[in-house]
Amino acid sequence: MGSSGSKKRKPSHSQPLPKVGTTTENRRLQHDEREAVVENFGLRGGAGTAAWIGIVALLALVVGAILVLVLI
Repeated sequence: MGSSGSKKRKPSHSQPLPKVGTTTENRRLQHDEREAVVENFGLRGGAGTAAWIGIVALLALVVGAILVLVLI
């Protein structure tokens, strides 16, 4: 038994997890998996400088290949 001034065990904003096998729980798991995949590919958050450099280099390569094909 705690005193009236003691800290609560759970914050008031916490919610229990959904039951296993329910649609809500399956959606939550799929969302977590998608987030993990995106994180693994480095696409999470703001795209870094290296990602933008890669995109620009790829576009330059494609444009260069098209120009070579047109000039031949």
